[in-house]
Amino acid sequence: MAPNTSRFLPRALLAGGALFLLAALGAVPGVPPAWGQTGPHVDAHVRHVAQNTRPKAPARSTRRRLRDYDSYVRYFSGLAYTRSGVNLSTNFVRALIAAESAARPRAVSSAGAIGLLQIRPETGRRAARALYDTGYEFRFVDRRRLRRLSAEDLKDPALNILIGCYLLDRYNAEFGDHLARTVGAWNAGPGRVRQYRGTPPYEETVGLIRRVNAFYLFFRRQDDRAP
Repeated sequence: MAPNTSRFLPRALLAGGALFLLAALGAVPGVPPAWGQTGPHVDAHVRHVAQNTRPKAPARSTRRRLRDYDSYVRYFSGLAYTRSGVNLSTNFVRALIAAESAARPRAVSSAGAIGLLQIRPETGRRAARALYDTGYEFRFVDRRRLRRLSAEDLKDPALNILIGCYLLDRYNAEFGDHLARTVGAWNAGPGRVRQYRGTPPYEETVGLIRRVNAFYLFFRRQDDRAP
């Protein structure tokens, strides 16, 4: 049977550049909670954080490195992976790369997350195999590497961004385009979002929301100023 390639055709960006685009790459066990379960409602707190975030520029060196990967970000964020007509904001992907790795493709965290979008090898392998099974020929990547992805492969910028965009789109769809919950899934794992039925009550999660939002607003403002 011929592969269904129509699902990956580039689609228009969401109207208004809405920041609905976060998802889960893996759990972060042992992160201390910022609030107990009997404390303030975390989703309400996160909305307050997001609404009061001001644009912030990533470091100049980070922005310079990001430019090297702009063609990958534009291409892979422009594909519709799980929902026809819905794709990721290019500026959001840029913001997440800046927040997670400072645009360093060989970055490895203490938890073993790798590359520009800090993807864990186990999560990356599952996503890569799902992408391989579509039969689609993506630009910039050798499809054979998706079949048996290695940890070292996640240091390849194109592969890392492809897998990250696929996961972002998939989990964004799962959590209903809800910013706080999808950020929570990204940082603490989707299981934690299901467990708490909302944003996991972790200080680190709220910090990630703040950083990504600030960088996103900066990149969007730069686009608005472009001739």
